[in-house]
Amino acid sequence: MDMFFAHFLRGIVSAAANVVLLISLLQPKYSRKVTNLVMLAIFTLNLSTAVFCYSIGNLTLLTKIDVILFTLLCFAARPFFRDSFMQWLFSYITAINVSIIVIILSFIFSRSLPYPQYANTVLRLFLFAGVILLFRKVLRPLYRQVAEHWAVFFYVAGSAFLALSWFMFNSDDIVQTLTLQAVPLLWLILVTLAAYGSVFLGIRSVGAEYRLQQDKALLELSGETMKQRLSLMDEAVGQMRVVQHDQRHLNATLLELMQKGDVENAAALLRRQIAALPQKPVRYCENITVNAAISYYAALAEGRRIRCDLRLDIPEKLPFSELALSMALSNLMENAIHACEKLDPQAERYLRVHAIYTGQLILEVENPYSGEVPLDENAYPTVREEGHGWGGESVRAFVRENGGELLYQVENGVFNVRLLI
Repeated sequence: MDMFFAHFLRGIVSAAANVVLLISLLQPKYSRKVTNLVMLAIFTLNLSTAVFCYSIGNLTLLTKIDVILFTLLCFAARPFFRDSFMQWLFSYITAINVSIIVIILSFIFSRSLPYPQYANTVLRLFLFAGVILLFRKVLRPLYRQVAEHWAVFFYVAGSAFLALSWFMFNSDDIVQTLTLQAVPLLWLILVTLAAYGSVFLGIRSVGAEYRLQQDKALLELSGETMKQRLSLMDEAVGQMRVVQHDQRHLNATLLELMQKGDVENAAALLRRQIAALPQKPVRYCENITVNAAISYYAALAEGRRIRCDLRLDIPEKLPFSELALSMALSNLMENAIHACEKLDPQAERYLRVHAIYTGQLILEVENPYSGEVPLDENAYPTVREEGHGWGGESVRAFVRENGGELLYQVENGVFNVRLLI
């Protein structure tokens, strides 16, 4: 009975950790409630098979059932997640690899500890917790990039899965196999971890190079923007000189009207002068960099007769690059303006940008469009026009680097994109 309780406790840890690990790697499609129900079903099924095998004292059968069960669940749970099938398969196999590695390590190292049946559970709990925290706090942005390029890295996950599951599935006595084959298994784990580590380091290096290229593009764009603003400032200085020159004539005219007692004409002249004065610049949000980008594209949209609905609650300080955010927002607004320009002249043209920050940034951009906007397997717009598409890729790169989500919706002539960071 004491042994069954130790097994049962270990089964709860494994089943719960596998569910949390899946949630950490994948992107749910539906609400949190639906996702939790799916995960609860997976947890219950895993724990039920474990209890059955514990009750008959056959750990070898449990190992084989787990491999088969994981394969079946791979297809059954797929519709509840946004990842494409191959992205889902890559993540699912990675979760199985992590689970098998944790099981092997906890068993081997618990043999040299007091009360090995309970030491195994404690080690398993700490190993799973460490892996989950590592993914959630450090590796998630990199992992999303790996999953999106699954075709390049799939052989790493697939080869590791075949090698690890071969030891599990072809064992007549799993305890004896883990004991006698401890050294080969540890070497296999080392190679697997090295392969995954190389994948993450490779993605990180490529990401760093991409960021350097993006920074270069940002500097070039900033230089062009600065030229435009200097030109505007020069124009404003010229206008101010004209205003100062005209102000002397205005003052002389007002003085003459007041001396004649013609107050009505003097007041009308003042009202016209006040109406002609430049308006105070609009402050859309507290963040200076983002506000500058919004101001530029808002003026561009209004100059092209596109109605703007701009409501942004973005603080001065952000936990991520405000320059990268301003570039992502600039790309989204530029694409929206480009889409509005293609509309029929009689059609309503508008650009809606709403943002709120409550520890997490929720940014939404919406505009009407004409024609068709095809989406790829990741529900991202596909580009057919030459010279376009880099803005969208820049936005996706920004979201990936910060572990966020990007959702596109195309319906009834309205294009909507929502960004969560």
